[in-house]
Amino acid sequence: MKQNLWTKDFILICLANLMIFTSFYFLLPTLPIFVTDVLKGDESNVGYIIGVLSLTAVLVRPLSGFALDVIGRRKVLLLALIAFSLAMGGYYFVTSLTLLFVLRVVHGFTWGFTTTGAGTVASDIVPAARRGEGMGYYGLSNTLAMAAGPALGIIILNHAGFDSLFIAGFVVALIGLLALFGISFHQDIKIEVKGKLSLDSFFESKVYSLSILMFFTALVYGGIVSFITLYGNKIGVGNPGIYFLIYALTLLIIRPWAGKEFDKNGPIKIMALGFIAIAVAFVLLFLAKGEILFIASAIAMGVGFGIIHPTAMAMAINKVQPFRRGAANGTIFSAFDLGIGLGSILLGILSKEVGLAFMYLTCAFVILIPMLLFYLKDAKEYQRVQNKPNN
Repeated sequence: MKQNLWTKDFILICLANLMIFTSFYFLLPTLPIFVTDVLKGDESNVGYIIGVLSLTAVLVRPLSGFALDVIGRRKVLLLALIAFSLAMGGYYFVTSLTLLFVLRVVHGFTWGFTTTGAGTVASDIVPAARRGEGMGYYGLSNTLAMAAGPALGIIILNHAGFDSLFIAGFVVALIGLLALFGISFHQDIKIEVKGKLSLDSFFESKVYSLSILMFFTALVYGGIVSFITLYGNKIGVGNPGIYFLIYALTLLIIRPWAGKEFDKNGPIKIMALGFIAIAVAFVLLFLAKGEILFIASAIAMGVGFGIIHPTAMAMAINKVQPFRRGAANGTIFSAFDLGIGLGSILLGILSKEVGLAFMYLTCAFVILIPMLLFYLKDAKEYQRVQNKPNN
């Protein structure tokens, strides 16, 4: 009998995640404006302010995964989301670049804990036989937030100013916190720590190869997050923000299909489609001279990430015992955050040397690295497991 996916707990963790990411995405298009127009910073200040959150999250995600496995999901996630909400409210009181930088460090700390925690709780709730499908649907909450958050942030800013924007972010985060109180946490899995702590206490070695895959994928995605608006303006796109909207709408369609395809047929064929789609997206950006190829690139990028991210996450969860899911999520998310942070910096340096168009063309070749690594390691390992006599 097919196990029920859409339980109360699953719906509420998706809602909580939607609120977390929506409040976060309020700041994606608006914080650079706050830095330059209100705090009178320059573009380099913007880079540091945006990047420090990801780099802080990298440092705390292994700790958050360990805490989730040892202390328990409920306590850690509730405390983290309370702190996250307070951090969102803290932007209301920022009056200097120094204060903003410190707040971004704190926000990055809470971001690492909340997102790792929510993903781990979701992986506990989803039935094992429908994990690819379930995590695909769970990921749609991120996607909906990506589609709605930046647009809502701009609307609030234009009509009511920064104070109202920061208050709105605080309120939305609180709604996410309230959703957690409705989750039963029947599977609040935790383990006892025996012996001395080691690197394995914080990182899950079974998902290292998938983490490397996600690092390289996030590395090129850093070029989208940081520079797609600048590039759109350069090639004459009227509203470059349409890239994120089209990308998010494509993810809404692809993620559920990709999850079901993984559960039914495995990752071998579908991951190839994902990597090729991302490579094509960057080639289209290189060739783009206006809106048509720009939008086509957003669709291809949505197809690629809509396949690779949930498939890699489902494969990682399937590799570990339930009491190591926190460490597995922390390991992979750390790699993803590190990729975005370094990608933004390195691709920014590259773009100064060769221009944005050739930077994107370079990304098309970089994405071939994780594709090669996947088929040399994880695909072969998956086939070996499937070919065992008891499977």
